Amino acid sequence: MICPGCGKDNVPGARFCSNCGYSLDFYGHPEFDPYDQGRFSQADGSREHRSRGFQILIGAEILVLVILAGVFWYVGGRLTGPESTLEKYWDAREEGRWEQVYACSDLPDSDLLTAQMLVDAMRHREDVSSWEEVEHREDGDQWIYTVEYQIGQGSDAKAYETEVTLIPVGRKWGLFQEWKVSGDSLLVKNSTFYLPSGSQLYLNGEDVEFENTTEEDGTLAVEIPWMFEGDYQMQVTKDGMEIYQTNLTIKSQEEGFQYEVIMRPARQLEKELVEQSGTAIQLILQNALSGKDFGTVSDLFCEEAIESGEAAEEYNAIKEIRSDGRVEGVTFFEIYNLEGQISTQTTEEGGLYMEMQGNGKKRYVSEFMGRLNQEISEGVLKLDFEYVLENDQWRLGGMPITEEDIRSI
Repeated sequence: MICPGCGKDNVPGARFCSNCGYSLDFYGHPEFDPYDQGRFSQADGSREHRSRGFQILIGAEILVLVILAGVFWYVGGRLTGPESTLEKYWDAREEGRWEQVYACSDLPDSDLLTAQMLVDAMRHREDVSSWEEVEHREDGDQWIYTVEYQIGQGSDAKAYETEVTLIPVGRKWGLFQEWKVSGDSLLVKNSTFYLPSGSQLYLNGEDVEFENTTEEDGTLAVEIPWMFEGDYQMQVTKDGMEIYQTNLTIKSQEEGFQYEVIMRPARQLEKELVEQSGTAIQLILQNALSGKDFGTVSDLFCEEAIESGEAAEEYNAIKEIRSDGRVEGVTFFEIYNLEGQISTQTTEEGGLYMEMQGNGKKRYVSEFMGRLNQEISEGVLKLDFEYVLENDQWRLGGMPITEEDIRSI
C-alpha cells in the first residue's frame, strides 16, 4: 500500500503511513483511485500548509526572543549606568544609608576602609536634605556630574555644589558596564600618628595594623595612607601605661593630618618600679663595694645591657673606688627616701624611664698628711633608671648609678 504523502510502501491494511503518519483509510473507500493525481496533489498541499505554519511559529518565537533581549539590554543598561549609580549614591546620602554610599563608591583596598568604618565615622554627620544634578560631561572613559545639594532644613539649610566623578570598574553579570563614584571626597590622605614605641592604636574599635612606620628616640611614626573623614574614637594602649583615649574629627581637606600621643604610666606600675628601683640600687652598691663580681647582679639587667658590656664596665668602676678601711676609698654607700615617677618619654625599644631622687649617705676613708681618716658625707642624688620589658619582667636597661654619682656626695 503506497502512501500518497511520502510514497512509502506500507503493509496491506495499514491505516497510517509508518514513515510520515499520513492516513491511509481512503484506500478502502470504494471511490478511491490510486492513480488519481489530484489526491496526491491535495496531500502535497496539506504538507506544504503545515510546513508554512511551523515556519511562522518559529519566526514569532525568534521575534519575541529578540524583543526580550532588547528590553533586557535596555533595562540592564539603565540599572547599571552612571546615572543610576549617581542616583543611588545621592539618595543614600539623603537617607543616611552609609552602607549604600560605601557600595556605590570606588575606594582603595585597606583594612580601615570598610563599610562599618564608614558608618562609624559618619555617625554624627548631618544628612543631605535634597540634591539635584545640574549638568554632566564625558571625560575620557569617565563621566563628571555637577550636583547641587543642601544640608539642613528651612532657614538653616546650606547650599553646596560639587563635582562627582563616575568611574567604570568592570562588567556586571558579564554584560553591562558597572560604574562607581570616586571615593576621594570621603577620604583623608597621608595621616600620621606619633605613638610611644611598643604601643597599639585603635580607631573606632578597629585594631590598626602598622605597615608604614618609622621609629626614632622611642617614638613610633605610624603613617596611614587612607582613612575616611569623620569622627573617630581613638585609643592607644601600652603595657605599663594608662590607656590613652580621645575623640577626633578629621576632614577630607586635611591631607597630611598629624597627631601626637603622650601617655602616662599606670599608677600601679609606677609604684612597683619605684620599689624595684630602690631594691636594685641597694643591691648593686652593696655587692660592688664588697668586691663581688658583676654576675651577682646581672639578673637585674636586660640582655642587651649585659651583652654590650656597658653595665659591667660601670659596675667595675664602682668596685675600683671601694675601700676596706686601710686605703682611701668608699666603705659604705646607701640611698634612702628614694622617690620618683615614670617619664612620659620612652626608650627606643619601647621601654620606660624612671626619674628618681633620693638622699645619699657615704662613708669613706680619706688621707690627710699621711693619716687615714674615717668620714661621712650626705647629699641629694638625681638618678635616671631605664627599664626594658623582657620576658614579662621589667629589667634595667643600663647602670642607674655611676662612680661619679658616688664621688659627688
